Amino acid sequence: MSSVTDRAYSGEADFMAVRQFLIDSYAAFGGMFNWGGERWEIVRFSGNAACELAVDRPLERFVRIWESDGRIVGVAHPESGGDLFVEIHPDYRYLEDRMFAWAEQNRSPAPRPDTPFSTWTTDGDPVRERVLERRGWTRIGLTGHMRRRSMSDLPPNGPVADGYMIRSVDLSREEDSEGRAAVSRSAFGHNRTGELMKELARAPGYRPDLDLAAIAADGTVAAYTTLWWDEVHRYVIFEPVGTHEQHRRRGLAFAVMAEGLRRARALGAETAYVGSGAGAPSNHLYESLGFTEVVDDVRWDAPAP
Repeated sequence: MSSVTDRAYSGEADFMAVRQFLIDSYAAFGGMFNWGGERWEIVRFSGNAACELAVDRPLERFVRIWESDGRIVGVAHPESGGDLFVEIHPDYRYLEDRMFAWAEQNRSPAPRPDTPFSTWTTDGDPVRERVLERRGWTRIGLTGHMRRRSMSDLPPNGPVADGYMIRSVDLSREEDSEGRAAVSRSAFGHNRTGELMKELARAPGYRPDLDLAAIAADGTVAAYTTLWWDEVHRYVIFEPVGTHEQHRRRGLAFAVMAEGLRRARALGAETAYVGSGAGAPSNHLYESLGFTEVVDDVRWDAPAP
């Protein structure tokens, strides 16, 4: 095997190269082990654009790339600061100890001083667990799930609540971006504006026909979801799914996701994914939509520097 080198992340070419590495790794692992390319895009065009990483701690300073013969085989990076994600090719898992060593010495600053430096593992991954244990990380416990369903069947069509309709939205349009921002603030507590939501429309994988919303009679966005389509591996992932607090308990999230599943199947999707928090009420929604195959995510905290 050829030697492996590591280097700093730099610019648009690296953004696209890492995105492609993540897309390719789906086939290399035979499923969702690393991030999908869509999550990498969301960080770039949504999270980072919204200054969740402040100007004194930009994303690029805390991304490191490992290469073999000029081909990416591993990436260490944050998502929102004070956290770490290690993406790896299955043939190069021996690099993980080296990657965590670098990240421990180059920790991305957290949004709050008391936030621990954390990473996450897929439950039951002994390779990553042994690395973390050996390096003194502490297993905190279950924090979330990646849910999966086959597209061989679909949930039944249900009526949309009176006074609402389901349609595509386009974040490049001000009326849609402002409405989506309002739901994001209500559902997730994000400090989003319409202008910042427009940034997501610049992501390579963003498709307005897969950005769906429940629209109230007065034209306001009541609930929404965005689907990200991987045409190579024939899967979609729902990210995010949210309902405004003034429009909850009307089945709107179910309705927009059911429409998303129908559109995904028409594209030829074979699998659908959605992430959820451990114990979150949304788990009941996702189970009702057939997302019953579950892989758990476990949080680990780093030792003090």
